[in-house]
Amino acid sequence: MLRDFELRQAALLMIRRHGTAAAVKAGFRAASLMDNGDTGAAAIWVEIINEINRIRAGERTAYSTLSIDPPAAAPDTDGRVA
Repeated sequence: MLRDFELRQAALLMIRRHGTAAAVKAGFRAASLMDNGDTGAAAIWVEIINEINRIRAGERTAYSTLSIDPPAAAPDTDGRVA
């Protein structure tokens, strides 16, 4: 089994290479390994998928705190009407 930082590195590499399809690509790899009887390697790819999902969830959480409303305009200080 891989250590935590190795799983994270593998997940980040998959995200860099495949973008939003990273978990799907990793799932295809895990399924292929399972079909060939390599359950140990397939289990590692499942862990990589889980790490990809954790990273993506963190990204969504970071963006969920952003306001979707534009900032209010500051009033003119000279009192003139535009």
